[in-house]
Amino acid sequence: MDTNTITKLITTIAITAIPIIGAYVSKVILGNKQVVNLIQVLSPLAKDAVVAMQKLGVTEFFEGEAKKSGAVKIVTKALTVLGFSDADETLIKNAVEKEYALLINELDQTYPQMTEEQAKTKEQAEQKQSELAEADELAKAKQALADAQAKVNELQN
Repeated sequence: MDTNTITKLITTIAITAIPIIGAYVSKVILGNKQVVNLIQVLSPLAKDAVVAMQKLGVTEFFEGEAKKSGAVKIVTKALTVLGFSDADETLIKNAVEKEYALLINELDQTYPQMTEEQAKTKEQAEQKQSELAEADELAKAKQALADAQAKVNELQN
């Protein structure tokens, strides 16, 4: 073979391979950009979700795992809205746990959590209030019945 022919062959192969290599490199770069964007967005979303669940824990009793799963659901939904539909749940859970660990001292001071005992006391108070309201309504109904009966007796005489 002639050196000229070999050079032309190598040049032709290189020209053919450049678009294929370029497409692969751009795919890898775009994939990494999505990962970088996901990581950049994940931390603030996890922080906001942890704070939201902690705020909810002021008025409602939640166990730790319930708060964590609620925060994970919030982050997953927000990521879906942002276009990250295939985000790894383990990655989300780890981000939520990290943010909770970073914020725990501030959160406990700012948003004291309802205990199980407080939740039971609150439930009992609500039940008593409901029973009192029912008793009051019953008393009003009995009074209305007595008034109606007196009116019937008056009209019959």
